[in-house]
Amino acid sequence: MSSTEPSSSATAAGTPPTPPIDSSASETEASEVRPTPALPTPTPSGPDAPSGESSSAPPGASDASQAAAQGEGHDAQHPEGEQHAEGDDHAEGDDHAEGDDHAEGEETESDAAGAEGANATSAGPGTGAPKKKRRRRKKKPGAAAGAPAPGPDGQSAPPTSGNKSASKPPGSKGKRARRHRANDRAPFHVGEEVFGKVTAVIDAAIMVDLSGKALAIFDRSEMEPDDLVPSVGDRFVARVHQDGSRGGLVVLTRKPLREEESKPKLEQAAHEGALVSGLVTGVIKGGVEVDLAGVRAFAPASGMDLHPANANFSSLLGQRLDFKISQFDKAGRDVVVTRRPMLEAEAHERRKHALSLLSEGQVMTGVVRTVVDWGVFVALPDAENVEGLIHATEASHDPRQYLSDLFKPGDRFDVKILQIDERGKIWLSRKALVEDPWAQARQKFAPGTRHTGKVVRLEKFGAFIELEPGMDGLLHVADLSFERIEHPNEVLKEGQELEVVVHYFDLHSKKIGLHLAPPADRADEAPQKVVRGGLLKAAVVKGEAAGVIVRVLGATGRASRGFIPAGQTGTPRGTDLRKSFKPGTVLDLKVLEVDPRSGEPKLSIRGFKDDEERRAHREYRQKLKAEGGFGTLGDILRQKLAAQSEPRESEPEAAEKGDETS
Repeated sequence: MSSTEPSSSATAAGTPPTPPIDSSASETEASEVRPTPALPTPTPSGPDAPSGESSSAPPGASDASQAAAQGEGHDAQHPEGEQHAEGDDHAEGDDHAEGDDHAEGEETESDAAGAEGANATSAGPGTGAPKKKRRRRKKKPGAAAGAPAPGPDGQSAPPTSGNKSASKPPGSKGKRARRHRANDRAPFHVGEEVFGKVTAVIDAAIMVDLSGKALAIFDRSEMEPDDLVPSVGDRFVARVHQDGSRGGLVVLTRKPLREEESKPKLEQAAHEGALVSGLVTGVIKGGVEVDLAGVRAFAPASGMDLHPANANFSSLLGQRLDFKISQFDKAGRDVVVTRRPMLEAEAHERRKHALSLLSEGQVMTGVVRTVVDWGVFVALPDAENVEGLIHATEASHDPRQYLSDLFKPGDRFDVKILQIDERGKIWLSRKALVEDPWAQARQKFAPGTRHTGKVVRLEKFGAFIELEPGMDGLLHVADLSFERIEHPNEVLKEGQELEVVVHYFDLHSKKIGLHLAPPADRADEAPQKVVRGGLLKAAVVKGEAAGVIVRVLGATGRASRGFIPAGQTGTPRGTDLRKSFKPGTVLDLKVLEVDPRSGEPKLSIRGFKDDEERRAHREYRQKLKAEGGFGTLGDILRQKLAAQSEPRESEPEAAEKGDETS
């Protein structure tokens, strides 16, 4: 029977005709589907099932629909993005792009044929639009799994040459293999017999150069008393006990089994707190390596020196020291030792002896050890390097300077012992031995004196002016210009030299206030003091609707910027102040008040005139009194009242005298 006969029978039964399907395409598609169990697709049965749907489909169409269903189920379980993340790497993607063009074309055709067959099978009678085809991934899971697909005659088809995933093992998931960086191998192995050249012979160890590959150390305690001590340049043969892979030196030995003999003794010493002797065999990160009769131990830096930050442990290499075991675990494989209890005891004895050599008021040379925010720790070499503290208040006469700028570790200078308290703490002072520059500067930088300074720092609130080394003053931003500015960098820059006038000198707080010196054309102006109720002269700068802005003659800084409100000008309301007060006009004014926040004076012309009238009246009265005239009516009335009160006061006195006479 030909391949078209099932289609004719399906047409006769009332089922839409199904296009012929190439068997090779379906077989190729079946070979490309990964052998993963597909999700079961429910098949309608009973009276609801369409008639002739299951029996009239051709065999090729049923196979293609089953393969398509398996592929769709697999794609639903593994989304395309996840398959790409776990699938081929970038290089494999390039191989597909270059070598599988022909294979992909066949695969696309077979996918289309299989999808059409599946749609024709699943579509019921009367369905016009075919089912939308899902996009198939390009990877060939059948070849990646290592199972070749059967051909049309039942034989296995040859694998595609362009697919590299077929060469991967069955258990591989297709992920890119991570490249692990190989660790540096030790040049020698534990137990290996090596020979080298002796480079140094010290009291406790022998240093050996192992053919230039590594530097080794040998404990001289292993040698017998009658053994010949090698010399520098001799050949030395021993076995590797520690390969130095942890950062220390290679440790050599001639008694490989002494480690097992030492472990019970070390464990007992750890329980009893006894001291053990160890050889420093290497300086590593965080401390040193120690050999305890063949047992490796670690000594942290905090247990090797009381000041580990400034310690140099390289000088301890090859020395034999006493240690205390602080940890003995894992049958001797994890041993930690320390010297801190002995170091603290030695430091306590040295401090006790040093305190007996010191007295209050004594001057000694000190070396800076540590600088902190609140003080400086200084060692006294002449007193067993005992440490004392220079508090921040005793470091300098200028409390504004940072200690980190004044002192650096290693600096040497003289200090004075202020106090030794009952706990043995030593309080030192450097300020007591340095002359206070502010004591002499009080006369040199008196208020009103003129000096030349250099701008050293600009801040938002003002500029710091260096008057002399170690002596700075502050020029406030409000005193920099007659016009208001936001930042000093608008008129000044660092390094600029300028003339300033000392406004005030505060010896207690070590502060100097400065003002800009007046220019040369104003040098002849007499200085005026701006106080409330005082009288002064000012020059008009400009007139405004609210009042008149004036400059106080002879004043500097913000005090020179005055303001006359319109109501205090003595002019009628509505007067144009711009026309009435020309710039440069000198006015006599009275200070009504001084703004406590801005420091600018509030002035008045009317107040000045009222004060002048009162002053003239007082002068007139004093003049009349001096000339002997009648004066005013008030003066005559006052004299009459005074004359009438005098007889009344004299009558009681006369009566008392008469009583005494009788």
